[in-house]
Amino acid sequence: MKKANIFIASSDWSYLKLIQKILLSSKTGYSVDIATNADECIKKLYINNYQLLLLDYSFDNGKSLNVLEQISASGLDIRIIVLIEKKRADIIYSCMENGCSDYLFKEKGHVEKLPLLIDKHLGTGSNIEINPSLLESIETTKNRTIPTEQPTQQKLEIHYILNRKGKFTSVNKTLSEKLGFSQEELLELNMEDLVHPDLVQPYYQWLAERDTGITTDKFKTFLLSKHGKLLPVKISITPVRGKNNEILNYNGYFDFIPQSTIPAKPSNGFFDQNKMVKDFRHLIHFSFDSSLNIFLEKIAQQACKLFQFKRATLALLDRRRELYVKQIMLGYNNGVKSNSRMLEVPRNVVEKIFINNHKVRVLYHDQEFDENKIIFSAIEERRFQKRDPNDKWHPNNVIVLNLADQNNRTFGYISLDSPLTTKAPKREIFHNLKIFSSLTSLAIEYFYRYSLLEKRNRRLKRLLITGNMFKLNMTGSEIMRESVWAVKFSTDFNLAMVGLINSKSNTLNIKSAACDDRIKNLQISELIFPVEEFRGLLRKEYSIGKSYLIDKPEQAIRKLKDIYYDSKGDPDETSSWKWWHTLIIPIYENHKNIIGFLIVDDPTDLQVPAKEIIHSLEILANQLSIALENRAHYLHLKNKYEKLRHDSLVSARDEADSGFKKLTEKFFRQ
Repeated sequence: MKKANIFIASSDWSYLKLIQKILLSSKTGYSVDIATNADECIKKLYINNYQLLLLDYSFDNGKSLNVLEQISASGLDIRIIVLIEKKRADIIYSCMENGCSDYLFKEKGHVEKLPLLIDKHLGTGSNIEINPSLLESIETTKNRTIPTEQPTQQKLEIHYILNRKGKFTSVNKTLSEKLGFSQEELLELNMEDLVHPDLVQPYYQWLAERDTGITTDKFKTFLLSKHGKLLPVKISITPVRGKNNEILNYNGYFDFIPQSTIPAKPSNGFFDQNKMVKDFRHLIHFSFDSSLNIFLEKIAQQACKLFQFKRATLALLDRRRELYVKQIMLGYNNGVKSNSRMLEVPRNVVEKIFINNHKVRVLYHDQEFDENKIIFSAIEERRFQKRDPNDKWHPNNVIVLNLADQNNRTFGYISLDSPLTTKAPKREIFHNLKIFSSLTSLAIEYFYRYSLLEKRNRRLKRLLITGNMFKLNMTGSEIMRESVWAVKFSTDFNLAMVGLINSKSNTLNIKSAACDDRIKNLQISELIFPVEEFRGLLRKEYSIGKSYLIDKPEQAIRKLKDIYYDSKGDPDETSSWKWWHTLIIPIYENHKNIIGFLIVDDPTDLQVPAKEIIHSLEILANQLSIALENRAHYLHLKNKYEKLRHDSLVSARDEADSGFKKLTEKFFRQ
């Protein structure tokens, strides 16, 4: 039994010695060699026979990628693990493409993980026996020269034609079968729709060089099939020119490379995170003119496309019913949607899944979830349940993403199951899932905020344009009744009321109330509060703009709370509006003296209203003040007119009587 040869390449001498010490002290036992520059590394690789190379990506001022390319071109049979800074995760794809077997982020504790990772790649957890035949090949590798070209590989060439703008104008059946699109669908696509998103920009740069004749090389990339599978390919394009040297179209062909001839690149979860953020930005802009269902369906489709799953479910919380209601179910048959019980999930079940505010969880098909049995791991989805030791992924395993607001209160979830591949997702995929979860939460919150403000602004405009409160033929009671119901429907509060101050009795009398319960409505409409006690609520600590948000239990309004709230149990932790909350908006006379209050309670979403909503209520309170003043002026002018009219009639009658008397006297005198 001989020890396996491990080769470490790094320019950091202390880092080299640390790794060497860890490997030499491991139970497996290794023969360790080191190199501090690229020339020494290449030379030793050809002289000695190593089973595994640990390559520091910052090796020799960034020459590690050149080393990988030379190893790949030479055909050396060696496994390579790249040690890389987490902030340089963007170059993982380049490393994998050049023959890298695996990578490990250089973070706290990563050196201690190396023995286990090496054992995994060398296929043993004990001393490694080296095949004696490998020793015989050492002499032949000493004088080996690096070939300048890759060995010839069997390729599948498929021809196509593009127009000047890159749209397919001619495709064959083989290409259609290879990519999973119908020929009609392909004729509607551009080349950039098929090229891997990370490589679209390099593709156009290569195409420009190809048009000008700067390069004749083929462009190596991956094509995305209809179901998200990545197909390695080399693109060849020849421009067809007209009489004036203008480009008429492009003739080209794809060289599909067999999967066995390239380094394995996972297609599940590896993508450009910047592009994902840009896609969400476009999705948010799209939401301005779309309905909620279409918007949520777009999000579910995006999740399936990015992470390569066939089925997705998106559910949102109904706070009143304490249920998560499934809004979107992609990939399911119609029979599933018909069962109403399957469309709802109890709130406590989801809370159990997202214990400790986890962003991503996995529900394994063959394991019971037990929150008391915590398995230490850096990955959230592995803290409670064990993964398959063979890294296989069962179709019935479900990934659940937590949709939470800025205060980490869960308001929904996305579940993904039935993946396109059977391989278990890697750590990077779960990291991307966490980012996707946060972006989705932000997008849905933004949609609700925008749509809510849009709806309220629309209602407010309609109220101000067509409202009845400014009709002069309405009584003061009718104006206030119209106002409170307008407030209830335009701002989504379940209780609204208006109270006016009676200066004679020094009390605040509730003149009108609006709530769905008629009995409570009548009881609240008869409430009377002492003005001095009520004014005690208008403290600076409750002040929000011109309004006052009472966020503590107050004795002054206890009678109101006792009537409206049937029970005052423990407040819901996810609701920011508790039973003791009340929003009070003063009603001013000529913007000077307070003549009354607009009071609202119990918002439909059980959340403290935003400042925009409070501002809208202040506008409504001001409009109500104007309407009441207009009514008072109207009554004053009407009474004045009636008095003047009465005085005019009396004066006319008196004049008529006096004229007839004088005529009679004159007649009898004669």
